[in-house]
Amino acid sequence: MKANHSDHHLHETSSLNISFNNDGQDEEDDTKSWSNLNIQQNSNTLLNHRRLSIKRLTNTVNNHNVSHGNGLIINGSLFDGQLFQPLRSSYIIDYRETPRDLNKFLEGHNTILNSSHLDLHLFKLSFLMTLSEGQIDKELLLDYYPRDNNEINIVEEISYYKRFCFPELNSKKTTTEENLLDDSLTYIFTRTNSIGKVEYGYCRRVTHANNQITKFPIVICIVSTYSYFKLYDAILNELTSAYLSNVLECNLLMQSFYSKPLPVPTPNSSGIVCILNDRRLFFYVCPTDERLNHDYFSTLLSCLTPNNITYLFESMLRSKRILCFSNSLSKLTKCCLGLSFLMYPFMWPYPFVSLMPSSWLHDLLDSPCPYIYGCLYETMKQIPTIIEKDSIRVDLDLNTINSGINDGFILPLDLRQILQASLEYLTRFRLIKLNSTLINIAVSEACLHVFTELFYNLPRYFQRHQTSIKLTDNERKSSISLKSFKRDDSGIDIQSVVSNDIQHESKYNNEHKQEENRFGYDFRSDEFLIAQPTSGYVVFLNDFIHGMIFLKFLDDYQRIDNNSVQSFSLFSQRLNERRRMTNDELLINPVVRFRRTFDLLEKQMKNSSKSTNSSITKIVKKFFE
Repeated sequence: MKANHSDHHLHETSSLNISFNNDGQDEEDDTKSWSNLNIQQNSNTLLNHRRLSIKRLTNTVNNHNVSHGNGLIINGSLFDGQLFQPLRSSYIIDYRETPRDLNKFLEGHNTILNSSHLDLHLFKLSFLMTLSEGQIDKELLLDYYPRDNNEINIVEEISYYKRFCFPELNSKKTTTEENLLDDSLTYIFTRTNSIGKVEYGYCRRVTHANNQITKFPIVICIVSTYSYFKLYDAILNELTSAYLSNVLECNLLMQSFYSKPLPVPTPNSSGIVCILNDRRLFFYVCPTDERLNHDYFSTLLSCLTPNNITYLFESMLRSKRILCFSNSLSKLTKCCLGLSFLMYPFMWPYPFVSLMPSSWLHDLLDSPCPYIYGCLYETMKQIPTIIEKDSIRVDLDLNTINSGINDGFILPLDLRQILQASLEYLTRFRLIKLNSTLINIAVSEACLHVFTELFYNLPRYFQRHQTSIKLTDNERKSSISLKSFKRDDSGIDIQSVVSNDIQHESKYNNEHKQEENRFGYDFRSDEFLIAQPTSGYVVFLNDFIHGMIFLKFLDDYQRIDNNSVQSFSLFSQRLNERRRMTNDELLINPVVRFRRTFDLLEKQMKNSSKSTNSSITKIVKKFFE
């Protein structure tokens, strides 16, 4: 699955490229002198070496695994080759003890060279904030960057985010230092700006620092329009460390990171290279599979049982109103984002707030449309104890779910059982191994299997007109009100929640057939339903294909543009794999196939680590001699 982006302009950026001789003839071929550590226009960085190491490895694996371009086919399914990289996507190289000439060379890394990236800056803005008093509107802005921006008023823009920095503040009472949450992990809030683009706020709290000017925690926040959790989490690690030692160092480092461009997440994109103030080198490569950008699914599985996750999965397909609660900012926001991402290739087209400020929730609970809100326990005191119909409350700390009405299952029974059995396998046999990346992919694949089985023959009954890519801006805007949202852009500006979403959905459903030509596609829904294998599939799909979630999907599916191709690449791959399966393969129990796949994935990852770690160690050791 590739990241979904709206801007693919080419700019200039710096990249770190290490040349390797991959002949494999002599041990010495895996080590290079410093003369080969060059910053060149070729932006392949360490990825060339990693891919070649994986390629060598696939020559010795069994016939379940086949090399395929930049990926590997495991048990019939293609996985991104970056999944098998033993090195972290981001890491720090300490070169304080290296020769003087090397230091001089590395300090020149900021030479501008040609390479592709998405934005001129690594993030939109960043700031440090605390409280002067434990009350709303007493937030104190300590520092921010950039200082000047011709396009936006930075200070005014930051005012839109201040409520998310201290979401536990309540307008009805004063909060003391002891009542503020002490969560040292990164948490994420989502907000939709005035032009309909979702922004992600990555925040970290500093509660124990000798240089704090107030008794309240300091919040370091990075705002970006990209869902790159691991990148910004790594940056926050460095900013937090710098702040604890010296505030000025933190400010300078913030400026340094801001000045770096954001690279395109492709196998051939450049990495982010930044010299840290204490003589260290920060390096990061954005993975092409966006599921490697976060740990949301593994966090979700560690908080909720497979049965509860399956129930919530079905509830989202029913467009329920879901409130999630926790005392942990990090857990709450990761689980909310994880829930929304489980719906891939579909998106949650209704209001979504991963972290709802306590002072805002009460005014929005009466909204007639579905929603997903992440709330702190403090907020529960403000809402009615009686749970309304179509509403669900999820306690992430206690692993409990309360609903207004239990209306049974909606997924076909066999698919529901396969999904739950797959998740139970991960809970029993995989969580103890603490491989969050493998768990992340496995949870995603378990849910994706449901949609693959339901829609693997969809391309036979769906056709997009070639002229659909030439629709005018006005026609695209009128096709569906939520067109501006992207699959991985989960969020809503709660100040702009509209009350006519349900009316719009009804109107859209009634006019859908008459509007097919204007939308640019034909979907033969009756024939699609007739082709289903069982009545259980027909019952579910008959309702689902007429709902907002599916209609939004049809509006984007197979559209010939970069955004749609990247968004649905993994889904299209799984559909093709499903259609190519033989009768003998179809007879294999899907749960057995799932277990076998991830047993092989785990083995492959271990072999990859053993295969490349030694050579990488030799290279790094040689570099720093």
